[in-house]
Amino acid sequence: MENQHTVKSTRFWLWISILIFAASNSVVAKIGELGAHHLINGNNPISFCNLLFAGNLLAGITLLIIYRKDWRLSILKQYPFKDWFYMFVLILMSGVLAPAFFFIALMITEVTNVVLIATLDAPLGLLFAFLMFREKPTGFSIVGALVVTVGVIAIFVLHQPPMEDPMSMKMLNLGNPAMNQFLETLPKAGEILTAVATLLGVIAVQVSRKLLDRVPIGVFSVFRMLAGVILFSVIVLSVFGANHFNDLLSPFLWVWMLVYGAVIIVFGQITWFKGLQGGASSADISIATAITPVAGTFFAFVILQEIPNFAQIIGGIIIMAGIGISLLGQYREQKAVEMKYEKPCSFKGV
Repeated sequence: MENQHTVKSTRFWLWISILIFAASNSVVAKIGELGAHHLINGNNPISFCNLLFAGNLLAGITLLIIYRKDWRLSILKQYPFKDWFYMFVLILMSGVLAPAFFFIALMITEVTNVVLIATLDAPLGLLFAFLMFREKPTGFSIVGALVVTVGVIAIFVLHQPPMEDPMSMKMLNLGNPAMNQFLETLPKAGEILTAVATLLGVIAVQVSRKLLDRVPIGVFSVFRMLAGVILFSVIVLSVFGANHFNDLLSPFLWVWMLVYGAVIIVFGQITWFKGLQGGASSADISIATAITPVAGTFFAFVILQEIPNFAQIIGGIIIMAGIGISLLGQYREQKAVEMKYEKPCSFKGV
């Protein structure tokens, strides 16, 4: 009975985390919309730079309080320089560049596009698991990954952006006219940024698999947030100048960041890791994450009133077919391959 209770509890926490992560894209876009209607000196206080800085800072402080026992100096000295270097590289990829690209994409294209294109993490995950660890995927996994890729390509080919994009560049507010102009003229900029961000996230997850065998989640997650804030700030100040964070002290920003940082980032990660620590099988993880495109599209409709267009419907059907083939293969193989994830590969609010 106790084992059955543990299994149910594990699945419960996995599903809660997946629903939170699925809603995160729409929540970020909605917060950006709210900021666009509460301008300060003509600027959106919830620009992607402010959002990433404030959200990660609050999440890092909260996680430090939760995992403070792992941050005793005597414990931190046990980890060699090599591990800290790997963590720094992972932070640059998955804690700075990937979230920045996802944030920009959410502001200039439909959330549904971001949700569906991010499913590229499935075929990319198989590819890099083979390249890095020589893990040979099953025939069903390969076919499923190829079908998912075809679905994403269909979205790229069939999608025609509206003449007047509701996610306007005013919301983006990069603070650099040349960069704004570049994104405006780049065909399917949001879709391309989503694909690049997904690639960076997948590589980071694969690298983290070995690292998390040696470094506790508490150390890595806190370091990822706080060091990510510092690294991101240095990059932003170097590129855009000191005035770029002028609206960072806006009370409107911080009220929403308390909700975003606590619910999306902290609670989402805690429930995800709680599910993994409960002994979730690869089948449990796969089934939970497979629902992300459907749940993400649902939340885009509920929160943003986005109705899937023709390209998204066709691409989404193909993508779900590919995911279904992969899941069928797992059941047929009857093998539970132990898998460790830093978090789901696509953007989940960090």
